Amino acid sequence: MQQISFPRLSFLRSSNLEMHGFCDASMSAYGACIYAVSQGDNGVKANLLSSRSRVAPLKTITIPKLELCGAALLAQLMHEVSLMNFKCSYYCWCDSTVVLAWIKNQPSNFNVFVANRLSVIQELTSGMSWLHVPTDLNPADMLSRGSLPAELINSHLWKYGPTYLTASKDQWPSTPALPEPVLEARKTILITNCASRYLVEESKFVNSFPKMQRIFAYVCKFIHRRKSGITVEDLRLGTELLIRLTQQSRLSTEIRALETRKDIKASSSIASLSPFLDDCGLLRVGGRLKNSTLDFEARHPIILPKNHSITSALIRHLHEKHLHAGPQSLLAIIRQTYWPIGGRKTVAHVIQKCVRCFRVKPRTLEQIMADLPVDRVSESRAFLVTGVDYCGPFLYKSEVRNRPPLKCYMSIFICFSTKAVHIELVKDLTTSAFLSALRRFICTRGRPIRIWSDNATNFVGARNELAELKSLFLSDSHQEAVHQACLNDCIDWRFIPPRSPHFGGLWEASVKLAKHHLRRALGSSLLGFDELRTLACNICAIINSRPLFPLSENPADLDVLTPSHFLVGAPITTFLEPDLVHLNVDRLDRWQKVTQLQQIHVNDVVLVKDENFPPLKWPLARILELIPGADGVSRVALIRMATGVSRRALAKLCLLPLRDEVKGMDPSTGGVCSGEARV
Repeated sequence: MQQISFPRLSFLRSSNLEMHGFCDASMSAYGACIYAVSQGDNGVKANLLSSRSRVAPLKTITIPKLELCGAALLAQLMHEVSLMNFKCSYYCWCDSTVVLAWIKNQPSNFNVFVANRLSVIQELTSGMSWLHVPTDLNPADMLSRGSLPAELINSHLWKYGPTYLTASKDQWPSTPALPEPVLEARKTILITNCASRYLVEESKFVNSFPKMQRIFAYVCKFIHRRKSGITVEDLRLGTELLIRLTQQSRLSTEIRALETRKDIKASSSIASLSPFLDDCGLLRVGGRLKNSTLDFEARHPIILPKNHSITSALIRHLHEKHLHAGPQSLLAIIRQTYWPIGGRKTVAHVIQKCVRCFRVKPRTLEQIMADLPVDRVSESRAFLVTGVDYCGPFLYKSEVRNRPPLKCYMSIFICFSTKAVHIELVKDLTTSAFLSALRRFICTRGRPIRIWSDNATNFVGARNELAELKSLFLSDSHQEAVHQACLNDCIDWRFIPPRSPHFGGLWEASVKLAKHHLRRALGSSLLGFDELRTLACNICAIINSRPLFPLSENPADLDVLTPSHFLVGAPITTFLEPDLVHLNVDRLDRWQKVTQLQQIHVNDVVLVKDENFPPLKWPLARILELIPGADGVSRVALIRMATGVSRRALAKLCLLPLRDEVKGMDPSTGGVCSGEARV
């Protein structure tokens, strides 16, 4: 590079000076160079004056477009030289006949890429001549394809340009016939747009109704050429202008019909409102309140179009102004002045997007339920895959006299494939008690291969009654002991995701069902631990005897499939117990109390429905007898009222949720009832 040199004196002082520019392009680069040709006493001299090159764009474009980029670069370079105010002629040379044909046409005939560069070329080279040069005589070719330093040193073409520059013009290359450019088919469409409609719908502050009011107040001041500050009258006029432009943007057909005194089409959204135009040109509700003493605004509210940004901004503004009022209250407030079309849905739609209202009452995301896991749909024996959960606490009577009641818990095991339930009563929340319950379950139902349970973190935010469960499941010693016990028995213990109790819906439903039976059977009674465990086993049998689905489609076949079919082959039934309902509870021993808790009471007290009186004055009555029909279903009852004994349909009786304090007493005779009845 140190061997390359160019003379500082580019051209001779003479009266005849010419500037010749060349351009060329390739897929790699494009460039332009200018040669100064001067004629003096010593002859004609040509020297390189300036050059410039650019790398081709990363996006692949065609060669003619790259040649056009090179021509645009040459135009810029020639324009910079022309600013030196040389008194000379300017010639631009290009070896692309396509580009020369483009330059001679109007830019508007081409696409944006070509049109933009043609405009620049024609503007910068105005008064200059564009000529064609053969590729082998184009010095700019060295710029487009790239050259080594040795080539530049030895290149006469690069240093001095083509030889015809120093010859007469009749020896210059001739320009061939230029091809006709392919012009794009274009259609001219005149589009008109109402400035007022654009002003309303595309406003920057469209989300703030007070700002829109002030903006249009300034517009009114500009129209009336008032220089004072904004007044109440300006706000009123600005609001009227804003609403009028809003109505014209969406309800122009109805407004034109009213202006020409034509009927509004029945299909219009405001046809039922009997609309009319007031003195300000606003569209208002007609209605039937003309003779009312209400204000004019309340009698004839201004109609607002549906699904318009101004309508939404107004509703949002009044919603925040009235401390986030609800949909009904907000709609009543709005209709004192405005009548939004589709008011209820429009107001509700805007309120649903209020972030503050949502944060006060958030709604969790709801997804479609996923497919059942493999363990739920795979064929296996009962309790091969099991879920486990705790419920409680429950109170039982201490064996030591005068001791307060003690707490106990229920460990509920649920089979994934049959939904069978196994309940174990646990005295305390210790690891040994839990492992003992797990061992009893395995000895009774067989060893499972997989056990699912709640994640320990599910109890972190639990209620007070689950605080002890949280302490148990979060303790490292408990987790390690359970892990080792399951590892010895080859049991895979798995957890549901943290803080996601809905993933354990299978055992949560069993817990709910067990609590339902236990609390209704116990009531306020206090049993011993063995009695409570017996009751828990009875409840387990009841749950396992619940129907899953019919065994046959025959309506005469009443057999149903239960979880007990998978355990013992048939529904689990307890042995018959004697009727203990009529006996005094103080006469019963501990087991008889458990039996009595599970039997049905009689002589229920009911309300007799009377359409002529309010419910608080409906008379009380007691069930004496249920009269069965031909199908064995009782639909009529014999009741005793204050006025005597009568019959009533069961549909006219309301069972009180309280039991009679005197159990088993016949209200008519004062003796013990011999049968059982229940409404």
